[in-house]
Amino acid sequence: MNFHFPVNREHTNANNEYYRDARRLLISSGIFSALLLVGAVLVLVVFDRTPFVIGSAVVLFALAALYVGVTFQVRRAIKDPQELYDESPLVPAMIARVDERTMVLMTLVDMRKNPSDGEPVPALATRTVTTISGVPRRVGAKVPAVAVAGTHKSRTEFYDEITPVPLAWSTPDKSVIAQAQRNIPVNDWNVLERNIDRVEEVHATKRNLLPLN
Repeated sequence: MNFHFPVNREHTNANNEYYRDARRLLISSGIFSALLLVGAVLVLVVFDRTPFVIGSAVVLFALAALYVGVTFQVRRAIKDPQELYDESPLVPAMIARVDERTMVLMTLVDMRKNPSDGEPVPALATRTVTTISGVPRRVGAKVPAVAVAGTHKSRTEFYDEITPVPLAWSTPDKSVIAQAQRNIPVNDWNVLERNIDRVEEVHATKRNLLPLN
């Protein structure tokens, strides 16, 4: 089930930790690529060009090229905010744990790549967040979100990484949040609430995704 609403760009830039984390990754990757390139040039300029030095420079250039490629791949994989929310399924999420500076957001998701293929495969997914506009720092607080798929097993029909992205990160409109919360089936909220204390089990999995079946 999808839920459409107008994304507020200014609010997204100021509050959306999903895109903030992506920007940080891109910046870090770009800086590391630049450092590798500078290192390769310095090796050739400072040291005598022996086979070892030339080989070291080639390795540094190759690593720099690899990181540049990864940076561009990550950049292409990041969807426009409006597209991300329009295409990702609406899911229930709740604050599952409150720490000193962060909170753990838990959501109930369907692991299937194709929602029309067979029966739902429910799972719990978590994400550590700092703040969610309008949401109290209280265990059990409801947070309508979308489920954004990450990496997945190439030979199965299931995703193996899904992260919740709250609607409140991209709209300040409380009526939109309230409508989204009502659109989520009551049973889904109930299932999530019954499993809200399983944070450690979810975190024990490889990618914070715990199948319920």
